Amino acid sequence: MQIAIPQLSVRLALLVAGICVVFLMIAGSADANTPVAPPIQYVVEAGDTLWSIAADNAGPEMDMRRLVSDIGQISGVENGVIFPGQVLLIPTG
Repeated sequence: MQIAIPQLSVRLALLVAGICVVFLMIAGSADANTPVAPPIQYVVEAGDTLWSIAADNAGPEMDMRRLVSDIGQISGVENGVIFPGQVLLIPTG
């Protein structure tokens, strides 16, 4: 009887892991079918800030903090410092 409990735990853990893998595969395939729009290229002008650029390109339901972070991350901006003439990539969608 003592051996049955660990075997049950192992089987239950494997079942849960298998279900998780299936759900991850389903979620991954749904994302794979969604086309990704290419980012917009924006040339920084004097007086621009990441926040002002994000505000000009944000949709009505978009989280501004997230957009500022995304612009900086995909554009390789370090410490939030941008320069006139620099090309930034603005994610769309």
